Amino acid sequence: MKKANPDHKRFEAYALPILKKIAKILLVEDYAPLTIRYGVQNKEASAECGNSYPYKSIHIKYSDDLVKDWKEGEDVIPTLVHEMCHPLTDALYVKGTIRFASRQEIEDERERLTDHIANIILKSKLV
Repeated sequence: MKKANPDHKRFEAYALPILKKIAKILLVEDYAPLTIRYGVQNKEASAECGNSYPYKSIHIKYSDDLVKDWKEGEDVIPTLVHEMCHPLTDALYVKGTIRFASRQEIEDERERLTDHIANIILKSKLV
């Protein structure tokens, strides 16, 4: 059995509370589970978000490159925010890439996503 990398454990302890905060801002705190673990599938990616649309779960995966950047003091929060936005856009992506999606299905996902983004802005009380 491979020994756990202590840098990975420290990174996960750092990132998980941030991911939970981002989830709250994005109004996806009801997506469960929210997990973070080492190992991206795309070797070019520093991080990936896997979710099982239409189910509400979020699984963030990270690479050694992201841990290295974090250890060197780089701001990795933009990467975490980017990955946490995928559950919002994946429904539209799934509908847009299936072979027989109707115009109405794509329009419904567009409106759902637009409404969700509007709610984020309204809940932020910045306007």
